Amino acid sequence: MVKLLVAKILCMVGVFFFMLLGSLLPVKIIETDFEKAHRSKKILSLCNTFGGGVFLATCFNALLPAVREKLQKVLSLGHISTDYPLAETILLLGFFMTVFLEQLILT
Repeated sequence: MVKLLVAKILCMVGVFFFMLLGSLLPVKIIETDFEKAHRSKKILSLCNTFGGGVFLATCFNALLPAVREKLQKVLSLGHISTDYPLAETILLLGFFMTVFLEQLILT
């Protein structure tokens, strides 16, 4: 029991430091030197693209099976059957709403 608690605390501290590092990295990358500003923007753009790809992969690989399972249970309770990929549509709508909201806030 104590080992499990210690492992949870260590994981929590590790995640905190990785999140802190990921949050402060853009501040370090952005420089006020105009010659390096273009390079810094390119690096941040690449990191943002990579992050979006990770987010999308997580949606498809981890969340989609759970959404399909829960949606199938809900539809079976209402005696509704459909061949339309409803779970995928709901998942992508949520993903794009998140992306659009983020872009709206950042611009």
